[in-house]
Amino acid sequence: MVTCPMVKSAGKYARCGGVSLVECLVASALALSLLTGIVMVAAELIATTQVMERRSDQVTRAGQLFTFLERMVATAGLPSQWPQPAGASLQLGATSADPCTPPSVRDVSTTWGGIWIVDLAALDCVDPNDSSQALYIERVETCGDVCPQQALLPAVCTKQQEALPSHSGWVVGEWGGGVADRECLEQFGWGSLSQILIYHRRRVATRDRSSDLVMRQAFPGKGDQWSTPEALIQGVVTWELGYAQLADVQALAEGARPAVVTVTVGAASGTTAALEELIQLRRTLIAPSLKRALLARNKAGS
Repeated sequence: MVTCPMVKSAGKYARCGGVSLVECLVASALALSLLTGIVMVAAELIATTQVMERRSDQVTRAGQLFTFLERMVATAGLPSQWPQPAGASLQLGATSADPCTPPSVRDVSTTWGGIWIVDLAALDCVDPNDSSQALYIERVETCGDVCPQQALLPAVCTKQQEALPSHSGWVVGEWGGGVADRECLEQFGWGSLSQILIYHRRRVATRDRSSDLVMRQAFPGKGDQWSTPEALIQGVVTWELGYAQLADVQALAEGARPAVVTVTVGAASGTTAALEELIQLRRTLIAPSLKRALLARNKAGS
């Protein structure tokens, strides 16, 4: 018949390089499925990598925060090399502190510096929009060749008398930069006193403000004036403060009590993050005077 060669010809075209059309379609479907699986695995790997990068960023920012706090607390008290007045008992930090009271109005004292937890809502020298708890740190740093005009000076070196009275403590006063009193200052110790407030400012979408942990510093010699808030780290969701009670340690002055800082960190951009994306870290900050007392007690007991 005439049609036979055409059927044979059509049969030849119904095959694809030795493979039937159905087999080609099945192979294509399998290849597409395999490609889809590869794309899904790649997408999961990218998502996992992004999560790990965000988590690493969160841990890094929290670690930087605690490193900064440890550095601030390391000078939250009188330097150990400064001699205490004769007969003075070991005092671990001041009993109380008011960030709105200039140090220059305080009396002579043997306890300067410390860590306190304060309520910003009770302070009239801070922005009323900030109402959270704050970590208030007073730092004492030894002066080298020069010191700020308003410095922490030995009271014995501020008396204009021929016969110097006995060493009774330190007081914030004006240092004129003279050389005549340098020997006295170096004998008893002199330094700068700085005040720092660290607290949490919550995110305010209407004001385009992210959720940050901020720091403010008091202007030396300007009463209760404080600097504008400076962001320490972004993406802080919660900031909790409290005091730790150490076992076998007698009641401490408030300025020497160990402060417990708990911080929850989210996305750096300040956007809302899911609960599973948050990390929470806690650290106990111990004032140097208490560290020295604990070390001395352990040494005596060993």
